[in-house]
Amino acid sequence: MAIFRNSSPGALTLQQSYARERKRVAEQRRLAQEAREPAAQGRGGDTEIAHVTRGELVVPRALQNPEVLAVLRRAAAAHNIPPEALSIGNARNRINPKTGQPQFSYGGPEYDPDRNQASGRQVADLYINRFPDAAEHFGHVGIGVNTDQTQGFYPIKRSPSVAMPDGVPGVVRQDDLGESHDTLRIPTSPEQDAAVQDYIDKRKSDPGNYQLLNRQCTDFVRGALGAGGQSVPSDSTPNLWDDKVPNMFFPLLRNRYGR
Repeated sequence: MAIFRNSSPGALTLQQSYARERKRVAEQRRLAQEAREPAAQGRGGDTEIAHVTRGELVVPRALQNPEVLAVLRRAAAAHNIPPEALSIGNARNRINPKTGQPQFSYGGPEYDPDRNQASGRQVADLYINRFPDAAEHFGHVGIGVNTDQTQGFYPIKRSPSVAMPDGVPGVVRQDDLGESHDTLRIPTSPEQDAAVQDYIDKRKSDPGNYQLLNRQCTDFVRGALGAGGQSVPSDSTPNLWDDKVPNMFFPLLRNRYGR
């Protein structure tokens, strides 16, 4: 098997980069597994471990009457927070990438309430989700416009033919947020969002073929970002294949945008 190397000193081979990322994912799994034991010791139906901030309010089920829930939904909507994301165990919970546990850092550095509650202004963000365990642990990436419910480009059917030059028929569909994933938020303008959404809609209506090397999920996300005028990793990155393998592509985006 050929190993692609960059001529620059210190460049990592694909195998080295992939091994490093797999080590990080394995550590996240280990921490998540360790959290299951104390979670099982909860009393009164408590079976979850989560990252919370001192002073945050927890609303037990006994207090979740229609009036209270209506107030919470209105408050969440004012800050562009999906109400279901505040329910522990929901597929839309934010997941801490280091521990694998739910986190609720809407008031932290990953969330700017002033930006999101500005009167009369459309909230503009792109979300990239990376699913590290997908595709035999090579991963999968998807993109969402003003929502963390991302969409990805998939082959209609799993088949060895995805590696053939013509590939197989493809489809754009929602990603499964019930699967382990990391989320990256990229602040944008409403105009950029419209351009990205237009790209997604066009691919949906005319998906074409899925081809493992040149027209897969990373190509879809890269194209959508490019349509919105966002800088994206390319073959000029330290490793020739970093922009093709999802588990390599996502860290490049995370390093670039830092959120």
